[in-house]
Amino acid sequence: MVRKKSNDQHQLIIGDLQATILALRERLEESAYEVKRAEQSAILSAADEIQQLKNTASSLRSELESLQFEKDAAVQREVQRSADEIQQLKNTASSLRSELEKVNKGRA
Repeated sequence: MVRKKSNDQHQLIIGDLQATILALRERLEESAYEVKRAEQSAILSAADEIQQLKNTASSLRSELESLQFEKDAAVQREVQRSADEIQQLKNTASSLRSELEKVNKGRA
């Protein structure tokens, strides 16, 4: 009778241990799933941030190129304006020189 009771206790202990093993296995699988899910979420988040940074870099590059083009165009306009002003001043000087020569010839 002691043996039967001991055997029944062993069976209960074995059953409890098997239930504990199953519960632990389920928790382990759930934890593994959560880790995978967290990894995937982090990967997606990082990929999204990388894409946003690439888009920002591209946008800034385009804006910089546009500003460079505008600056070059402004410099060219100023160079042309200066050249036009120089030419006008040369024409004025030539015209004044001609008038002065006429006045000097008229006095002579």
